[in-house]
Amino acid sequence: MLTGEPAPTGPARRGAKPPVFPLAVIDDPALPEVLAELAAARADEMDADTVNRELSIARKAIGWWQRQGWIESDPTIGIGRRPAPPDRTKALAENQIAALWRLDVALRERRSGRCSTSPPHGPTRCCA
Repeated sequence: MLTGEPAPTGPARRGAKPPVFPLAVIDDPALPEVLAELAAARADEMDADTVNRELSIARKAIGWWQRQGWIESDPTIGIGRRPAPPDRTKALAENQIAALWRLDVALRERRSGRCSTSPPHGPTRCCA
């Protein structure tokens, strides 16, 4: 994001080499505006969680570089987090869980599923 180069996607992300970025550029007074435009463009390409994670990583690195005395300014000031879409997942109702237990599956699958719920005798006894 800081270099203006597109980040690799898909399988190309694994093992990708990070771009070279001279830290002195961060103190450039024009960088905050450029960085805001790059962040907005990145938000159009990726989901909000990805953009927010990348922004958080950049902010942490910038804070560390400032504490080291390597840079003075923070070009991410003024760039807001993107609103994440609401979580629309729902927990299963009790009757749905009961229906799952009635399925004809091997004992191992039933037992491993019960360990993730709250059995009356506790998870330690269940998973032991």
